[in-house]
Amino acid sequence: MAAAAREAPTAKTPPSVAPMSRREFLYYIWAASMALFLAETGGAILWFAVPRFKAGEFGGVFELDVTAVPAPDSDPVSYDAGRFWLVNIGQGDIDRQYSEHPQTQTDYPQTQGVKALYKICVHLGCLYKWVPTNHRFECPCHGSKYLPTGIRVDGPARRNLDVFIVQAVDANGSVLAQTEALAGNLEGSAVTLPSGTAKLRIDTGKRIVGEVNSKPGGGK
Repeated sequence: MAAAAREAPTAKTPPSVAPMSRREFLYYIWAASMALFLAETGGAILWFAVPRFKAGEFGGVFELDVTAVPAPDSDPVSYDAGRFWLVNIGQGDIDRQYSEHPQTQTDYPQTQGVKALYKICVHLGCLYKWVPTNHRFECPCHGSKYLPTGIRVDGPARRNLDVFIVQAVDANGSVLAQTEALAGNLEGSAVTLPSGTAKLRIDTGKRIVGEVNSKPGGGK
């Protein structure tokens, strides 16, 4: 009878859930936005921190044995994979430039050594060619002409050729000399190869833009 007298269990009422307030909703949206922003920022940092180009691939670093350097005053050597001409400027190249275009001696003084000239014409992006009979570069598209030193002397182009950063390194990989901006202008200097140079490093991801050069004959 005592068991019968017990009341049947009643169902429990589920706890009530208060609706999300506008303040809470905006807080969660803000937190999600911050998390997405931080993820994107971290991804961007990794993107720029991790090298994107392999060695020997345009945009990366090319290593050449010093024996690959052409003789001074000789025809430049084309490296299609790196999109550059390797030029060894000798005293003959400098004397010829100053003799045929006197104003360049003051406007664009040169030094002997190695340059890596970007193969793209600065006018409209065509591939210029080396013309041995004229001992200069000429663009077949619109007629711009450049000396072996990279100085523009004719045509619609309005600045000198761009150059890549060249480093002369020894057998241990230590940098002995590298391309620098010449005093008084933006031109990339030729690199004189010191004794002990074993290799050249041409960084096609680092380019010095040629200086403005708009007058006939290579004048400013």
